Amino acid sequence: MNTITEYNQDNFHEFEYYAGLAIIRFYADWCAPCVQSKPVFQHLAAQHSKQIKFGQVNIDQSPILTLRYQVFGLPSILIFDHGKIIKRMTGLLSLKQYSTLIDELQPTNVESDSD
Repeated sequence: MNTITEYNQDNFHEFEYYAGLAIIRFYADWCAPCVQSKPVFQHLAAQHSKQIKFGQVNIDQSPILTLRYQVFGLPSILIFDHGKIIKRMTGLLSLKQYSTLIDELQPTNVESDSD
C-alpha cells in the first residue's frame, strides 16, 4: 500500500487543510539528495501513516506550490499541523532524525512530569 500521495496544484488543498499532523516532501527527480532520501521518507511514512498524512510534490511539475511555500533547497520537508506550517527542514535527514522530530511533535507522545 502506498502511504505517500503525490500532490500538485490541483489536489494540494486535500493536504493543506488536513485536520492533523501532515508531512510533505518537495523533491525533483534530477536532485541526487532527493533520490537518496526517498527510501528513508518512504520508510518513515510506512511507520507513521496511521497517525500522520504523508505526501510529496515534484517541484518541476508544481512550480506554483514551490514558490508559494518558498522551497529553495532540496529535498525540503514541511510539517503542517491543522493547515499551518510548524516545521521546515532542508537536506538529508536520517530515519532516526525524522522519527525523533515526529515523536516531539505528536501530542500523544507527550509525557507528564509526575515523578
